[in-house]
Amino acid sequence: MKKYFFLSILLCVASFFPRTVFAQWTKTVLPDPPYGHGALPGRVSCLATDSMNVFAGTLGGNVYKSSDNGNTWVCIDSGLTTSDITSILATGGMLYVGCYGNIANATYGMHGSGSGVYISTDQGTNWKKADSSLADTNIYTFARIDSVVFAGTWGGGIYMSSDSGDSWVEANNGLTNSYVRTIASDGKRIFAGTWGDGIFYSDDYGQSWTQSNLGINNLFVYNILVDSPNVYMGNTEGVYFSNDDGFSWSLRDSGLTTTYINTFVILNPDLFVGTSGQGVFVSLDNGTSWTAIDTGLTDGYIYCFVENGSKLFAGSSNGEIWSLPISAMMAKVTDIRKKSQQAMPGKFSLSQNYPNPFNPTTVISYTVPADGMVTLTVYDALGREVRTLVSANQTVGQYKVTFEGTRVASGMYFYQLRCGTYISTRKMLLMK
Repeated sequence: MKKYFFLSILLCVASFFPRTVFAQWTKTVLPDPPYGHGALPGRVSCLATDSMNVFAGTLGGNVYKSSDNGNTWVCIDSGLTTSDITSILATGGMLYVGCYGNIANATYGMHGSGSGVYISTDQGTNWKKADSSLADTNIYTFARIDSVVFAGTWGGGIYMSSDSGDSWVEANNGLTNSYVRTIASDGKRIFAGTWGDGIFYSDDYGQSWTQSNLGINNLFVYNILVDSPNVYMGNTEGVYFSNDDGFSWSLRDSGLTTTYINTFVILNPDLFVGTSGQGVFVSLDNGTSWTAIDTGLTDGYIYCFVENGSKLFAGSSNGEIWSLPISAMMAKVTDIRKKSQQAMPGKFSLSQNYPNPFNPTTVISYTVPADGMVTLTVYDALGREVRTLVSANQTVGQYKVTFEGTRVASGMYFYQLRCGTYISTRKMLLMK
């Protein structure tokens, strides 16, 4: 009888064991670099992945590689002469590293003058420095759009290369701020986030740029993520959201316990942010509401994300890299979604826009109690379609959408929500 009793206990423990082990973040600390490779690992400022490896760059001048899914790391920066690594791009068999030579107080006292772009074609075994056009330029970010690589610099604007980094040319026409913190794209429109002048976009591969800050209060941009037609921007105010390809923006921070947003990642269809001081949050409704997902994290400062299909990696302070299996992340998200569904009203609803009358923007709120296709369309007084604000499959949740009326005339408009057989229409007044 005792044998069966203990067996039952073991089975019960085993049933909970995977959840206990795999449902929380685990930490790996990068090893000290070999002598002569810069300072001890500081902040993990950037992460990247190819089909086989995960790469990490630190403020301290080090580049690391893991070939066993983040379990062990080796320093691969022999030949790099820089004090800080700010960006890594792994694409097409190439590894690009962006260097910044003088970030104050970022490392352990070892500040060099090395900056510019280094390139490796053999996963970091050997490096070459990019041409003289970027030799003394501090690099902050990379992005690849089709076959073109873009580099955002601190003080030099944006450079682009169409020959795998062999040569670079400026792409600053219309860019009135040369301090570029982030670049992002969905393959069509390119967005650049600047330090002080907000967001610029380009529809011609960086040949010209247009500023687009409608609704943004703080113009110091930390990061941008594009999931067309949705675009997300993070700064010290929280998360700004655009559902019209960056034309207008609204702030979404409900549930965030800090407004300092450093980095984004989408694990379809859900949005995750890394913050300064409060760890990781997830939103299941395009940023309308947020829930902490930080079990096991002991350092709430998250500066970068990368996912490689099986794990989500997060870079933190003092050489710390946190990881969580995607399966565990999705299980946690499923739990959050179920709790959200239980708390949701059992019917569709379309609220009156606010403010009303409005000029030039107003917010429309609605509730979706079941997953499905949702459309939200604005019509003029004659019934002609003016703009489709939403046309997407959406999960259960409460949503807010901004309608921007700068490009339309004053007058009465109607907005209609369609979800399966549910149809609701309300009217709103634009007064200029």
